[in-house]
Amino acid sequence: SVTPQQSGQHKLSITIHDQDIQGSPFDLSVVTQRDYTKLKDPVQTITGISFPLYIAFSDKGDMFVTTNSDHCIHVYDSSGKKKTTIGSRGSGELQFQSPHGIAISGEVVYVAEYTGHRIHKLTTR
Repeated sequence: SVTPQQSGQHKLSITIHDQDIQGSPFDLSVVTQRDYTKLKDPVQTITGISFPLYIAFSDKGDMFVTTNSDHCIHVYDSSGKKKTTIGSRGSGELQFQSPHGIAISGEVVYVAEYTGHRIHKLTTR
């Protein structure tokens, strides 16, 4: 966990076992802290997701949601309409065991499994 101290453009390097992951360092934009006390009623609420854990947004505005109970990733467009579901429960290709963490860099989606002890690299193409 990192708390940036300065606004602006930064480089973020990620290493695993003393090796940079592909694409590292990543460009990171840090904005000044927002005043969240001024938030109004929700503009939109998406329902029907069993145990949503983490979300990430693509450059196109699509929202990717990991779910623990469904063992998949739900993808919604910027208006909140469901586009697709990626994966199912299992240990094969495009199968997940408790997908938790998710990050998107360009057209690449990284998904970390809690139970499966794997990191998947997918593309948004």
